[in-house]
Amino acid sequence: MNRHAQPVRCRCGQPLLVGLDGDLAALVARVDPEPLTALGEVQALTARRATYALRGQALDRRDRWSIPGHPPSHALPVHAEHRCGQPLPADCYLPPLPQPAPAILTEIGF
Repeated sequence: MNRHAQPVRCRCGQPLLVGLDGDLAALVARVDPEPLTALGEVQALTARRATYALRGQALDRRDRWSIPGHPPSHALPVHAEHRCGQPLPADCYLPPLPQPAPAILTEIGF
């Protein structure tokens, strides 16, 4: 196991991201793969679930020092600790990004 979060399947059948939460004295982080909204992070923390920022491929645990001023977004995905059989409500997760519009190619004759 290393710092890179790997997709795995939990014993309960749900997909997860699993990786170490630090470089030294790290713990194993098991998170739901869907990124949270700011309200979703509040609900996860209220339910006593840890939250983790996915930076590059590494999961970094968020705390009272790293949360203020850095809300979850598509640029900074934040994931909640997984708990079997206890999913967060659907409105806690960020909607997927829209598909980019197709490029319009034009030929210019010279």
